[in-house]
Amino acid sequence: MPNKTKTQYTIRDIPESTDSRLRETAAMEEISLNQAALQALQRGLGTGEHSVRYRSLHSLLQRKDEVDQASWRSTLAEMDRVNPEDWK
Repeated sequence: MPNKTKTQYTIRDIPESTDSRLRETAAMEEISLNQAALQALQRGLGTGEHSVRYRSLHSLLQRKDEVDQASWRSTLAEMDRVNPEDWK
């Protein structure tokens, strides 16, 4: 791989929940906070080794002529519910 010039960033106003998650990830993976932040940024932008593919059925709700929106909303809401019995 060719030696590329690297750019340095300063990011401000990181939410506490994001900071906690990054620190937790860095500790679990035994990497620096900088490496954890860089990996998360690359994954989110789809430029890392393991990019994330987001999939959603919500786009089907836009097609009123082909889909019963109330039924889809009901189905999606049911899928979002957690059954406590599943976690025993």
